[in-house]
Amino acid sequence: MTRNRLFAALLTMFLLSAGWAQTSLQYPPDQLLARIRPEGIRAQMAFLADDLLEGRGTGTRGYQLAANYVRAQFEEMGLKPAGENGTYFQQVRFRKIELSRGQTSLTLKANGAERALAIDQDYLLGGDPSATNSTAEGQIVYVGYGVTAPDFGYDDYAGVDVRGKIVLSFYGAPPNFPTAPGAHYSSSEVKLANAAAHGAIGLLQIWGLKQEQRTPFEHMARFFRQPELRWLDTRGTPNDAQPTIHGYAWISSAVASTMFENSGHAWKDVQAAASAGKAKSVALPITATLHIVSRHSEVESPNIAAILPGSDPQLKDDYVVYSAHLDHLGLGDPVNGDNIYNGAADNASGSAGLLEIARAFSSLPVGPRRSILFLAVTGEEEGLLGSDFYAHNPTVPMSQIVGNVNMDEISLLYDFKDIVPMGAEHSNLSGVVEDVARHMNLIISPDPAPDEVYFIRSDQYSFVKQGVPSVYVSEGYQTVDPKLNGQKMQDNWEATRYHMPSDDMNQPLNFDAAAKAARVDLAIGYEVAQQSARPQWNAGDFFQKLAEKTAAGTH
Repeated sequence: MTRNRLFAALLTMFLLSAGWAQTSLQYPPDQLLARIRPEGIRAQMAFLADDLLEGRGTGTRGYQLAANYVRAQFEEMGLKPAGENGTYFQQVRFRKIELSRGQTSLTLKANGAERALAIDQDYLLGGDPSATNSTAEGQIVYVGYGVTAPDFGYDDYAGVDVRGKIVLSFYGAPPNFPTAPGAHYSSSEVKLANAAAHGAIGLLQIWGLKQEQRTPFEHMARFFRQPELRWLDTRGTPNDAQPTIHGYAWISSAVASTMFENSGHAWKDVQAAASAGKAKSVALPITATLHIVSRHSEVESPNIAAILPGSDPQLKDDYVVYSAHLDHLGLGDPVNGDNIYNGAADNASGSAGLLEIARAFSSLPVGPRRSILFLAVTGEEEGLLGSDFYAHNPTVPMSQIVGNVNMDEISLLYDFKDIVPMGAEHSNLSGVVEDVARHMNLIISPDPAPDEVYFIRSDQYSFVKQGVPSVYVSEGYQTVDPKLNGQKMQDNWEATRYHMPSDDMNQPLNFDAAAKAARVDLAIGYEVAQQSARPQWNAGDFFQKLAEKTAAGTH
């Protein structure tokens, strides 16, 4: 026996005795899962959500402190840099867009009478990413949800001409669409691109129906008072910009109702038809003038990336990506005297989970068969910008990224009995999740709140659009403690702490649940990394087709 073969045999015996060896099910050994500790999650979160970091706003000093911290953690773990130029950082250039509120206006005109709308009360908007001074003026055409979906035989633009006009649409997608495709078509970027493709010059979105019942329009205003960001390509072009759309705003349902006066269509009937998935598009006897004045500047903010090399000569050039967003909202409007939006759950928790999973993997005597890419991204709160930039400019070939496990607001409220694996149903990742759930005695539940379109609201969506099977696992409503009501606790948190300064380390937090959630994510990624076959989309799946259209430049 050669020295190399003797070493390999001894190593195999050691791994078998230590419980690290691969099994036919590829489920991770207990010793690896035990590396995820509640104390580790808490300690990471305590630093990242500290007031010192001032809410980790993209492009701020506080975010850079967080980025330096994550970089140091990766380096201490012995992970390889996977950013640019041999570093852990991938710098992202952003256009910062600040709305000049006093110079911006939205006016409606009908029957010769003009009505100037009030910002924050009647309409909301950010700046224009393409121009510092823009105007959209034209007739309003109602287009239902503003969706064109050939795969579902649905087109809100059929039978109406919107060239040179301003389209009016409800937020969301037809309620009879499947959950994840419906979430895709709810995306503002998709609606803007569709409006531009049909020749429209402006888009007004109605905040109404179920969304308005859940979140009143006036509560939305605080989300529009901060500058917007768009990542810039090498030519200085902002991402997802539609330069032929000269005006884009959100309006209240109260304002929308006035647009249907004298149209022959009662507002209550319009809402009922949209709620039933039977919206009928129609040109309205009203025009709008939307004038937007913006200030443009540039900031930079890094993604942080590190690699644990794979151990299999045939699979080490494949990558499983763990992602979490490191940013939050930074400093904002004071609430009860506090203007630091610490983002403890959202998303210091996911970043802490990412670091603890990376630490667990780096403790293995032999790495998993595939390489693992750990990615902490910037700009998620600005529209998934850091992950979208990475997906367009990957530091490893995108064709070699086989799967993504994303972590955003990992479980912190209660110990859970069920999980909601968003996106897994579109690929054979569903089988991986089922195996992990079986080992952990967890129940798999469907998305309990499809109207919230969570599937497109976190960073896995950036990878999905590039053809990478992905999953984002949330806890379900079923609690281990029968005295607790999971749905009530989650709804209360959303109402009182989501995107508020009170999402800090002083709130009640269950770090045992957080560690359990991180173990679920670790196990899913481990199984993908160990399996010989790559994850595959289900045959004919909507997102497989979407990725093919994106690659062909036809979507």
